[in-house]
Amino acid sequence: MNKVLILIAAAALSWPLAAQPGRLGGCCCTGANSQKSGASAPLASSPVVDVKGTIAQVHIAPGQGMPYLEVKTGPDSTKVYLGSMRYLIAENFNPKAGQEVTVKGYKLNDAVIAIQVTLPAENRTLKLRDEQGRPLWRGRFGRPCR
Repeated sequence: MNKVLILIAAAALSWPLAAQPGRLGGCCCTGANSQKSGASAPLASSPVVDVKGTIAQVHIAPGQGMPYLEVKTGPDSTKVYLGSMRYLIAENFNPKAGQEVTVKGYKLNDAVIAIQVTLPAENRTLKLRDEQGRPLWRGRFGRPCR
C-alpha cells in the first residue's frame, strides 16, 4: 500500500514539470533525447520570397496581436508579420515608417511571415526564424534553440 502511494505521489509531483515545454526534453525544438527533431514548422513548406521597399506603417503595440510592418513596394504594399513583441523588445528592434527594409520570409496568402528583416540604414538584421521555419523566440528559457 505504501509503495502505491509513493508511486502516485512521485507521478503527481513530476507531472507539472513534464507538461512545461523545455523542462524534460531540452528546448521546444528538441525531442526527449535533446536531439533536434527533423520536423519543420508548417510555414517551411510555403514559398520563400524577398520583399524590398519602404516601411509605410509600423503596427507594433502590446496587446494588439502579432506586430507587423506595412511595406510599400512600388504601387503595392505587403503586410510583413514579425513575431513576438517580447522578442522584438529583447532584440532592441524598433523599425520606423519611412525606413528602407529588406525582408526574407514565407509567402502566406497576401502576407509575408518574416524569416529575417534587414534595415540597411542601420546596418541591422534581425533573424526571426531558423532554417526549418521555427520561431527563435520560442527557445528554452527565452533563448533561441541552437
